[in-house]
Amino acid sequence: MLAPKASNRREQRERDNARFAEAFFALTGFRPVAPYREFLPPDFLARSIPSPSELVARFGDRLHTRTSNALRQQDPDPAHREDWTYGSLLDLRGFGMFCLLDVMQALHESGFVFHPAPSSLPTTSRKER
Repeated sequence: MLAPKASNRREQRERDNARFAEAFFALTGFRPVAPYREFLPPDFLARSIPSPSELVARFGDRLHTRTSNALRQQDPDPAHREDWTYGSLLDLRGFGMFCLLDVMQALHESGFVFHPAPSSLPTTSRKER
């Protein structure tokens, strides 16, 4: 009885991973092999982005609840961090890869262009390198 549930979870995770990879590729031209930070190019993670409070102010109505909540929980003191990057957003508690994708989609809908694709990492898996 437990096997079908575990199998369903694995299948759902695989669908989610594929959905993330396709959406990320559509926005950036880079196809990560998995939705984990270590599979994203360092030059992408280092790119500047508006602060969490600015993101909520500009896109709060377009963001999923989880994304908005994670952005709102950041340190409200602007002196705490002046330069925000995609990587620093991933450091926020509760802010994961799908929250990152949510922010990227909101930015894209407002006219932001992510191309050209990051070039510092190949699009192959670690085994193929």
